[in-house]
Amino acid sequence: MKKVLFLVFLIGLLLISCNSNHQETYNFFAMDTIISLTFYNVDDSKEIAKEVENIYLKYDAVAGDFTSGRNVKNVYDLNIERSININNELKELINFALEMKEKTAGYYNPFIGRLTHLWKDALAAEKLLADDVIFEELAVMQNTSITIVDSNATLIGSGNLDLGGIAKGYATNKAKEYLDSISCHGYLLNAGFSNIVLGDKFGDSFSVGLLKATKTGYFYTLNLKNKAIGTSSIREQSVLIDGKYYSHLLNAKTGYPATDYDSISIIGDDSAILDAYSTACFSMPITELKAFLALENLDFIVSKDNTLVYKSLGVDDYA
Repeated sequence: MKKVLFLVFLIGLLLISCNSNHQETYNFFAMDTIISLTFYNVDDSKEIAKEVENIYLKYDAVAGDFTSGRNVKNVYDLNIERSININNELKELINFALEMKEKTAGYYNPFIGRLTHLWKDALAAEKLLADDVIFEELAVMQNTSITIVDSNATLIGSGNLDLGGIAKGYATNKAKEYLDSISCHGYLLNAGFSNIVLGDKFGDSFSVGLLKATKTGYFYTLNLKNKAIGTSSIREQSVLIDGKYYSHLLNAKTGYPATDYDSISIIGDDSAILDAYSTACFSMPITELKAFLALENLDFIVSKDNTLVYKSLGVDDYA
């Protein structure tokens, strides 16, 4: 469950200075986001950018849950029809979502679709959902599953599928795999608010500023290359109700918006995993969050009230 996202990425890019070298940037729209891909001394950059765009568009075509797919069945169609034939991209996403549900002990839950839409409408009206509605929807989630036999997917129970917490990260990782396969390393792939992949900039690193969630400016700065970052934050989608910020990031255990943090940024190599984990970890108590990401050997940074509240030890390596 995530995120109508925008080009302004939580991780502001303070790109370090360099000599006069060849640099080209390509932008395209996919997954409700302007994707920006910048190359540094890369030949055939236009053709490479087009292939990256095609990767995003393939997964965008099947991940949507608000309107029916045009030329291919998508999540919306599955939620409405309950049993459909799906293509390989949607099958990949569903299987990965189920894997992440298991891996995160249900903190990431792809069957949160109905509750996601209810909260979206409530927060748009600057209201909170009633407790009895939430409890009912939690029961629906717990009694929903999915089966896939060959190319047929069937939802069992009354819940709806929502792949918003993984789809863009999954596509971003597929794009990175393609860039790696052609030995393209001089690039910056900015997939909006929650996903970024950094190659290198003329062989050097990028200076990356982590933006405050509800104020201007940065609360921390990193120096990174050949890494990915997955972020969940209230920055772009939150509503202030009775002096408290509520966002689109729901706790799948309680059914309420998660409010312990402003943002979580996780540093690693696989954008698909980072996307799912940042969604799940946003709802975890800090002790559970630390233990979970320590087992995964992932470095991370957590903020609250626009201030750094915790960083893993490995983060200092990127200072």
